[in-house]
Amino acid sequence: MTLHADKYNNFQGQQRREKVNELLAVLKKQQSVFTRSREISDAAVKASYIIANEIAVASKPFIEGEFVKTCMLKAAEIVCPEKRQAFANISLTRNTVADRISDLSADSDSQLKRRVKSFIAFSVAIDESTDVTDVAQLVIFIRGVDDTLTVTEEFLELAPMTDTTTAADIFTALIGALDRLKVDWSRTVSMATDGAPSMVRKKSRCCDKVQRESADCKWRS
Repeated sequence: MTLHADKYNNFQGQQRREKVNELLAVLKKQQSVFTRSREISDAAVKASYIIANEIAVASKPFIEGEFVKTCMLKAAEIVCPEKRQAFANISLTRNTVADRISDLSADSDSQLKRRVKSFIAFSVAIDESTDVTDVAQLVIFIRGVDDTLTVTEEFLELAPMTDTTTAADIFTALIGALDRLKVDWSRTVSMATDGAPSMVRKKSRCCDKVQRESADCKWRS
């Protein structure tokens, strides 16, 4: 403070006003540089999330992000060389893509949990199948409606069935997925299955176990 006073005390009148305006201009320029840098950084992060989402939707390996970035940089060198650095700032390494997809997945789960709380009724659909390595898996979907009659239909979980696929195993996987979502079982109204024996066989069927959780639940195969 003292050094500044010693430096500028000699300025008087118009000279002082001009110096103040000059300093303000320098300050605004510095602020605009910081703002622009932040905007560029935010845009690069947003682009990284969008591309990671596309990689996930297309079921591509995470390493594909680096290939995509190489292509973008090659194209930028031809189409808009002055903006090449903006594309270079987009992080698409394998670890970054994995982190982005994990963040997007967590955000989707969080949004679904919030919507589930508003459901006045919901139904589930399950389908038992096997993957290319012959491992059984249970696909679970949920569909609900809130008090404004807004319908939400979402893929909930792909649960591996590593041991047996009895009605009890399927029920356990289903209960686990729905409990993680913190659903209100009293609002279950229906359940659809693929008609597998463990789903519909009398005395041991999974649907009966679900109906014990919610007496209003109806099922169809």
